[in-house]
Amino acid sequence: MTTTVAFLGLGNMGRPMAANLAAAGFPLRLWNRTPGKGAGIGGARELPTPREAAQGAALAVTMLADDAALEATVLGDDGLAQGLAEGAVHVGCSTISPAFARELTALHAARKQRYVSAPVFGRPDAAAARQLFVVPGGDADALERCRPLFAALGQAGAAVPVPEQANLIKLVGNFFIASMIEMMSEGLALAEKGGLDPKAVIEMLGETRIGSPILKGYGAMIASTRFEPALFGLPLGLKDVTLALEAGRALQAPMPLASMLRDHFLAALAKGRGKWDWTGVASVVRENAGLSPTR
Repeated sequence: MTTTVAFLGLGNMGRPMAANLAAAGFPLRLWNRTPGKGAGIGGARELPTPREAAQGAALAVTMLADDAALEATVLGDDGLAQGLAEGAVHVGCSTISPAFARELTALHAARKQRYVSAPVFGRPDAAAARQLFVVPGGDADALERCRPLFAALGQAGAAVPVPEQANLIKLVGNFFIASMIEMMSEGLALAEKGGLDPKAVIEMLGETRIGSPILKGYGAMIASTRFEPALFGLPLGLKDVTLALEAGRALQAPMPLASMLRDHFLAALAKGRGKWDWTGVASVVRENAGLSPTR
């Protein structure tokens, strides 16, 4: 593989993604806000700034926490946009707002660069196993150049023509998952108050047509009130639900369930549960039902 890739953001998701790209043969130029996170990624070179990491790269992948972190990485004298060559592609894998994806598309176009959105579904274990589901958005030529990269990360869904649409799909998907977490939290609190073992309920329902990886995975965490270690933290859940609400406001699409979810996430964080998994929102549901936050 001769396509040089810059990879920026080596957190719980980014590091295994970068490692898989290295294993697939992509020469890597790495950057992370905290230096040293690239150690052990075979053949990769870690650079001190986003601009230097992007220099000489045909593709630059970003995997960062939110709009603010991505903006700080892309803009400025040492930002990714300053180092990326004309015609090179910025591949945004972060879960960000559609509005900011639209800004990035315009910013890169003004510099004769390309921008594609490629948010991913999957937790760190899926990232390590090359089982991410990529949602690609952008023009066909830029996406074709990214196809081998997507294959090294997992599988890609059907492309949408506008980058921001891919980010909207990601927010809709995360809203679905958060809603299922709320649904299971309420249902299992009801079952427990009725004298049932929540674990047994999840096991039984998992064998019916209701069963799904989300029910069996997140449902088991809720049933056992096992919220640490976090696979996807409560603050990130709040961020994504808030982004969905902002998109709903912009598109005049009411989202009353998302509003309730936001308040439950806020309540959990106000109680000092910021290090819990986002399934920890169930603790608020349990307290509202007169149960202890954990069993």
